[in-house]
Amino acid sequence: MVTIVLSSAWAQGGQTRFEVGEGLLNEVLKEFAVSQPAYRHRLLDGDGEPLGYFNVYLGDEFVPRGHRADAPVRPGTTVTIVPPLAGG
Repeated sequence: MVTIVLSSAWAQGGQTRFEVGEGLLNEVLKEFAVSQPAYRHRLLDGDGEPLGYFNVYLGDEFVPRGHRADAPVRPGTTVTIVPPLAGG
C-alpha cells in the first residue's frame, strides 16, 4: 500500500493520512480522489485528470508537474500533497 498525506488545511474531519494502491503517480492521485470524493474537486479537473497547482512529494523528493505522469509510486511510499499557499 501507499500512504497519502494531506495538509491539515485540506483535512476533512481531521483525517490527513489515507491508504491507496501503488502505480504511476497520476493514477495514484486519481485513485485517491475516487476513493475520497470530498477531495476530487481539489485534485482532479473536469476530465478527471490531476490538477497541477498543488505540489507533490514522493518521500522527501519533490515531483515536478511535468514528471507526475510517469513517476512510479512503489509500495511503502508516502505521497505528500501540499496545497498552494498565499502570503501577504
